[in-house]
Amino acid sequence: MDDAFTVYSVAMKGILGPGWWSSWPLATRHSVGDVCTLVRGQLLRAGSLGSLGVRRPTRTSPYRDRLTYDSNGSISVTYKASGTTGPLFQALSAAEAGAHVAFARGRSVFAVFTGLRETALTEPHLLARSLVELYFRQQWEPGWVAVTHVLSAEASTVLISDSASAEAELRLGANIGAAAMPQIADLAGDVQLARSSNIGLEWLGAPGATPFCRVAVLRKSWLGKIDADFAPRQKAKGLAPADIPSIVLKEAEQRPEDVIMQDPAVDAVPDGS
Repeated sequence: MDDAFTVYSVAMKGILGPGWWSSWPLATRHSVGDVCTLVRGQLLRAGSLGSLGVRRPTRTSPYRDRLTYDSNGSISVTYKASGTTGPLFQALSAAEAGAHVAFARGRSVFAVFTGLRETALTEPHLLARSLVELYFRQQWEPGWVAVTHVLSAEASTVLISDSASAEAELRLGANIGAAAMPQIADLAGDVQLARSSNIGLEWLGAPGATPFCRVAVLRKSWLGKIDADFAPRQKAKGLAPADIPSIVLKEAEQRPEDVIMQDPAVDAVPDGS
């Protein structure tokens, strides 16, 4: 049986378009400029561009967005306003607002992210020269990636079912007005899991979670060519770094897309395991 990470990462793959990676564990916080290794599909922080002397300006979107995912329509949600009752609600009192989430399939993902906001490098292609310089100084490993974009969330809820009979009863906070019917966005934030059955994973994220990010990596084809032509990794440690050939710097500046891959697929990055 697939583990929770596999179920979640496969479910979320591509929902934001190509190049967006899912953070795991869900509580992991990424920042623009993080340097990470890739271990069995997960990004593990190894440092930062700033600590390596690379400082690039960033921009933060003023917009707040919402994202809901329900495994291809296999999940149903029933809402409960305060002052009402219903046969699905066993743990909530009549005075409480809430929602009942029912799964029709096992290993399904229900996710709600609210207040999504993007922070990104203003010109990520300019990383090419910096990464080339670090590589020739033996300060950059072939399997490292640089985080160039991050989506942070003000509130998050993720449920993964263990079976087709899985269900969860959510208690919503006092911000729901009396007798007002909750909305999908209310299922993230001031929420408690009041009751559950056959739920394999339940995560109610605190503000500042970073569920998605994008990365840049030195291309395997470029690394192979550079290693064959100039052998920058063969210099004995402790010796002064060799001058970087001008043709290499020119390529990084004029054709950065030949040097770095922005938003690579997971299988395009050497695994650090």
